Amino acid sequence: MHKHLPKEVYRWKINDPYHGGVPDAFYSGIQNHCFVEYKYKDVLPKKLTSKIKLELSAQQRNWLKLQKTNNLFVYAVFACQDHVYVIEDFELKEFTVADFYNKATTFKEYISALTKFCMEKYNEPQR
Repeated sequence: MHKHLPKEVYRWKINDPYHGGVPDAFYSGIQNHCFVEYKYKDVLPKKLTSKIKLELSAQQRNWLKLQKTNNLFVYAVFACQDHVYVIEDFELKEFTVADFYNKATTFKEYISALTKFCMEKYNEPQR
C-alpha cells in the first residue's frame, strides 16, 4: 500500500502495543493529514445480499469516533482484491456485498484520492 504513494506523502505504519485502538496508518502532506484503519478480505461471498462484517474492535471504534469529534480526518478502509471502500461511519457493523461494490473505488483511484487529499487544498463539506 505505502509503496504506491508518492514520496511527498508522509506515511507512518503505526504499531503501538501500549495504546489500543490506534489506527494502522497516518498520512500527511503539505495540505492535510489523516489516520486510517485498514481491514482486508481476500475473497467476498458470491451473493450480493451476503453480509460483510466490519471487524473494528470497540477500542478502534471509540478512538476513531473521538478523533472525528475532535475534527481530525479519520477513516476505516475495507478492501478486497483491487476494490477499496472508505468508511466514515464508525457505528457501521456490517454491509452487503452489493453495498461494497456500489461504494468501492479501485485501489488506483484510492491512492490517487489519498495523494490529492494530502497534497492539494481540500475544502471538506460541513459535518
